[in-house]
Formats: sequence, structure tokens, C-alpha cells
Amino acid sequence: MKVTWDENICIHSAKCVKNLPSVFTKQDGKFVIIQDGAPEDQIRKVVKECPSAALKIEE
Repeated sequence: MKVTWDENICIHSAKCVKNLPSVFTKQDGKFVIIQDGAPEDQIRKVVKECPSAALKIEE
């Protein structure tokens, strides 16, 4: 599983950062996805809740 982020459609609601900061975070001013920062089921749940669908899962 790989999580991707499309900055062109992101509305910056920050739901991902608020709900799973161990995976979705900012480092040096850039959005970072730490693939192994949480169990896969938790990551999938947060990705599904992305209001703009900027987060996607590639199998």
C-alpha cells in the first residue's frame, strides 16, 4: 500500500494531520506522509475521510 497526495486538489482542511499526525505531518514546511507511522487500517480510514479526495491509496 502506498499513500499519495495531490496538492492541486487539496483544500487543506488538515483532517489527516489532526486525525493521524504520526502519518500525516509537516516537516521543514512540507507535507510528509510517513507510510509506516500507523497500522494500515487506521491510514485507510483517514484517507477515506479526506474531504477533497487529495489522498489516495495505491495498492
